Amino acid sequence: MNNNRFYLNTYKTEKNIRAERINFCPEAALDSNGGIGCVFVIFTDDYRRSCLCSNIMARKIFNKVYEILSTTVITIGVILVIIYLCGIRLYHVKSGSMGELLPIGSVCFVSTYSKYENIETGDVISFKVDDDMLVTHRAVRITGAGIYTKGDENNTEDPDAVTKENYIGKTVFALPHIGDMFIFFRTTAGKVSIVTALLILLIMGRIYKMNDTEENGEING
Repeated sequence: MNNNRFYLNTYKTEKNIRAERINFCPEAALDSNGGIGCVFVIFTDDYRRSCLCSNIMARKIFNKVYEILSTTVITIGVILVIIYLCGIRLYHVKSGSMGELLPIGSVCFVSTYSKYENIETGDVISFKVDDDMLVTHRAVRITGAGIYTKGDENNTEDPDAVTKENYIGKTVFALPHIGDMFIFFRTTAGKVSIVTALLILLIMGRIYKMNDTEENGEING
């Protein structure tokens, strides 16, 4: 038996019913006399409208998701730019010397515009100990030699005073538990994830524009 399928495209209208395709299927559509039967694929106007509405709904959902994602990314980017322009620098907390104020994994926002001369006892400041190490502790006393600091959970003061040369800025606020995310984004896997996410967003943007063009065409049509 021939297993090939034969298709004949035909169009006819009768009582708002359109036969789009007649599918001849010898192996599946034999009549009682052994002859070749016909399988009609019928689409009514209601079915067409249902499919059209489903497609439009799917586009709207996709477009809404894209708009939310793109708005979120742009908003975060704008906030980070504004923060940077305001002299705020972000630092990851790696030790628990400041206790609940700055738990491990926090990100502290340090204002580099806060002048060294304006620091008072009780302020939390950030400073460099060496080229690879930065410390954020509380100012406990100020003398002519500099600002002496101590971690809230430490029993003793830091041995060296903070001077204008190694002073970075004053900690204005902190966000807990997001420091690990910053560390991840600095790794190779994190960078690959960022690039992949941006590519996906760009592709979604292209599809979004195509959907928008098609919807405008349907409306104009």
